Amino acid sequence: MKKNLTGILALVALLCVFTLVENVVLALKNVCPECNFLIEDLELTACPKCGRVLNKCLICGAVNPAKNDNCYNCQASLAESRVLATIDVETRDSMRLGESTRAQIEVELGQIKERIATGELTPALAAREVELLTKMGWWSKANTLASEFAVKFPDSDKNVLISACRVKALRNLSFLAIEDEEFDVAIGYLKAALEIDPKDKKSQNLLKIAESK
Repeated sequence: MKKNLTGILALVALLCVFTLVENVVLALKNVCPECNFLIEDLELTACPKCGRVLNKCLICGAVNPAKNDNCYNCQASLAESRVLATIDVETRDSMRLGESTRAQIEVELGQIKERIATGELTPALAAREVELLTKMGWWSKANTLASEFAVKFPDSDKNVLISACRVKALRNLSFLAIEDEEFDVAIGYLKAALEIDPKDKKSQNLLKIAESK
């Protein structure tokens, strides 16, 4: 128990440092976390001094060159894996770190991005991307891609799902605008949401709030 508590406190402290110093994650690519050896050849997968694996993806287990920011196998961001790799394995396993829903969604988004980049753009794939972005709360990007979807695939059976995602994104964008006292912007988002779904009560209520300011 004491060991786990120590690990948790170490994790919190580490995450605080990473929040304050955004370049630390990148710096870890150049320094072995085991022996602090400065890595000059970023094509290496292991430290030339102590042999420690440098850039292993904790999502799929693939070993990447030190230079990689995304896993070559599953496209997951390696920044989180590099941080978690510095934490005691037993503590990491007991806390199930790296297995969050967010981490899993990031992996799937990376895979979708890779497939789209190679020309495999289908309504199902594009719709799944919008759905995942909405789950992640990336409202602006979800709204943009949902709008593009309607233009690219006007006859898709996924348009009901896409419309629901876009309404949710617009509603949340309006809420953020209201918090920033940008009421005209909020009203614009909400009117767009109600054009898609005139019966959306949450958008109706937020519009009344925005218009009363």
